[in-house]
Amino acid sequence: MLGAGRPEGPEALAVPSAIAVGAAVVLVGLGASPGLGLDPSVRIVGVTGGVWFVAALVSAWMRTADQAGEPSLTVSVGQFADTLGEGTPEVVELIAATLVVVLASVRLAGRMNPPVASFAVLGAIGLLATAITGHPSQSAVGPVLIGAHALAAAWWCGALAAMVMTIRGRAGWTTALPVFSQRAVWAVAVIAATGVITGLLEVGGLGELVGSGYGRILLAKSVGVIVLVMLGARHRRHWVPAVSRHRASEATSIRLAVGELLVMAVVLGLAVGLSTTAP
Repeated sequence: MLGAGRPEGPEALAVPSAIAVGAAVVLVGLGASPGLGLDPSVRIVGVTGGVWFVAALVSAWMRTADQAGEPSLTVSVGQFADTLGEGTPEVVELIAATLVVVLASVRLAGRMNPPVASFAVLGAIGLLATAITGHPSQSAVGPVLIGAHALAAAWWCGALAAMVMTIRGRAGWTTALPVFSQRAVWAVAVIAATGVITGLLEVGGLGELVGSGYGRILLAKSVGVIVLVMLGARHRRHWVPAVSRHRASEATSIRLAVGELLVMAVVLGLAVGLSTTAP
């Protein structure tokens, strides 16, 4: 957060927005992890939902300050309520995050047993609300492309994060990683195709990639995605076979997965930066 001496701007807003997106992505991965043969911790799901709620709340407050042209510490509750009443994407995030926390709590208490997939659905709803608002919604095909791009990226990043948070022991990696690797190919294909088309539609031409702030962020994000694809291909050639043959230790798998997640975090941050930057 910037100091109280000046209004918040898009750059400051991107910080809590990125945290909120990251939490929603992790929820998508945790909710989808049974498809990889994993059983995610409901406590981790609940904590992630709480982080998402707080980040979305801070993001909405800073959006209020930015729209009012005031420092965040001087924004009134009334102004904040008015911003939420306008239907900002944070409203959907706050509702979805609240439902995640409630469902996780009642599951822990043994009162209900909601399916784990419900957490992935709620995370996806929050992501879509954020992804398709703003300038992508100005064209008919934009929301479809951006939505597919966001969901594919959320599964790719979230599933890998869920594996790190859930798997304990070498056997879990042997079961989950080969399945993840096979499905990740399709996720990457969707990300690449929708990303290229959307980027060209938003920028308007290759020359704008270096001539505008939006274009430069898009170019940096594209480089990050290429690095991830190369890293994933390398892991597919070496890490996945080693895990399948029980030749990779748990520590090695965690180290490689965390390294890839760090690159993913940078790319997700750039993606949030695109959403707060005009083409």
